[in-house]
Amino acid sequence: MKSDKSAKMNKAWLATSTGLILQGRSCGANGTATGELVFNTSMSGYQELITDFATTGQVLVFTMTQIGNYGVNAHDVSSGGVHPSAVVARDICDEPSNWASEGSLPDYLAKHGVLAIDQIDTRLLTRNVRDHGPVKAVVTTVAMSDDELIKLASDAETSLVMNDAELMAQEMGARLTRLPVGHRASNIPVKDLRTGDVLITAQHHGYDINLDGVDDVEVTHVNLNDDSVEGFIVTSTGDEYTLFRSLELRELITPDMD
Repeated sequence: MKSDKSAKMNKAWLATSTGLILQGRSCGANGTATGELVFNTSMSGYQELITDFATTGQVLVFTMTQIGNYGVNAHDVSSGGVHPSAVVARDICDEPSNWASEGSLPDYLAKHGVLAIDQIDTRLLTRNVRDHGPVKAVVTTVAMSDDELIKLASDAETSLVMNDAELMAQEMGARLTRLPVGHRASNIPVKDLRTGDVLITAQHHGYDINLDGVDDVEVTHVNLNDDSVEGFIVTSTGDEYTLFRSLELRELITPDMD
């Protein structure tokens, strides 16, 4: 038996450049949006993530079973806008419950003109990205044929968004390579090479930085999962750049309510 949410839903569709087509519920703005399909495994912090410039133009898949359960507010933002082209989840909560909530995530996305689709098998999508590397996608509330959906997804333009560390590294002559699935989570271990400390970090970036042969730079942090560069210092100026945000233990347990 279908849930009330599924039975009463306004339909939306998601298609990928690999030929996958899924139908779900529209719970954001209406229309059609395309972009690179990426997934983030963070269990909380969805509002900070969708307002982060790093998500610009992406079809952002949350692997967490439900998002939106503690609503949205004016404080948990990374910028003044909402930047993904579309948001995808297994379940996006319509009726949040939290003392700090000022509204629901579906209403927030609709207000900012961002498409969203839930009632989707996000595990299937995640495996699709892991198997194929960078995947393009379309999310739409407009009924189309399967061929039209796949063509839209295949022809999608992707935004090559870089953060300050990636841009500085590139400016200094480093070679940047697209990571197969990117570093997009809130539990990524990073080692500080100067102190030996291991940090638990939140990240959302898609490039591997190769600083071999680059002068005036010292690597300060490395990713313990794949040994990639996570931070460096420009030795002549002392300026430091990192690809992560270090998390405190309480941030891993509950959203920030300060």
